[in-house]
Amino acid sequence: MPARSISTASITFGLVSIPVRLFPATSPKNVRFNLLHAKDNSRIQEKIFCPVEEKIIDRSELVRGYEVEKGRYVTFTDEELKKLEAQGDHAIEISEFIPVSEVDPIRFENSYLLGCEPTSAKAYHLLMQAMAKEKRVAVAKFTMRGKERLVLIRPYDDGLMLHTMYYNDEIRAFGEIDHGAKASVVESELGLAQRLIADLSKKKFDAEQYKDNYRERVLEVAEQKMAGHEVTEGAPEVRRANVIDLMSALKASLKKRGVEIGSEGGAKAEESAATEHVEKERAHASKVSRRPSAKRQAR
Repeated sequence: MPARSISTASITFGLVSIPVRLFPATSPKNVRFNLLHAKDNSRIQEKIFCPVEEKIIDRSELVRGYEVEKGRYVTFTDEELKKLEAQGDHAIEISEFIPVSEVDPIRFENSYLLGCEPTSAKAYHLLMQAMAKEKRVAVAKFTMRGKERLVLIRPYDDGLMLHTMYYNDEIRAFGEIDHGAKASVVESELGLAQRLIADLSKKKFDAEQYKDNYRERVLEVAEQKMAGHEVTEGAPEVRRANVIDLMSALKASLKKRGVEIGSEGGAKAEESAATEHVEKERAHASKVSRRPSAKRQAR
């Protein structure tokens, strides 16, 4: 089935304007389940229920509400929301060109392939090739579905791709969570970790080697059920134990991959440093466990 365009636009920079069409760049293959009535396998229907009047209401009675504080809402009509939408002219206005390394992947939201009109093919490929040679991507603004979006355009597989991006205030910082910022790292551990990363490193990403095993298992079992076969349970996955001695785990990982750790003296030095680190951790844990609780102190 050929891809269907979801929108038309024009890339503009300087006095240049390139008509383009947007197509979804991805097609998720997630397994979806419907909720059924177990008695007769019929799909259930979701009703809209008002807890105040304790009755089912029609969708025509609904209005949109924005919660300004707990339990307090201001309502908007569709006409009011329409007036608040950004008035876009379908222009993807490029504001600057930057190295792609300057944009962290966390900012990417959705991806779209940009197709060109027959009349804009030359300008389209001229922009794509110039960006590829300069190793630059374009930052632009574009109005989609009434909302002004921050977008990035980049060369991709002999064409151009557009990514919608999150704004700064939509990205969370590590300051909001506990991420063990004060944890200490031993140099010998760091060295082994670097060697393990180097051994696992590849020059290119081969996406073909990764499969959605869960989806494949679900589809396989679904086919067996449709054929009336009895479904056999697979062997349970072996859970990995929690890593207590990090140095030993790193060494075992390297040994499993056939990597030489080094001379015996070097290994002993690394082992000594690791042992010292583990002993410190254990002493600290023991000290904490012996510390009287607040309740005991109060008594």
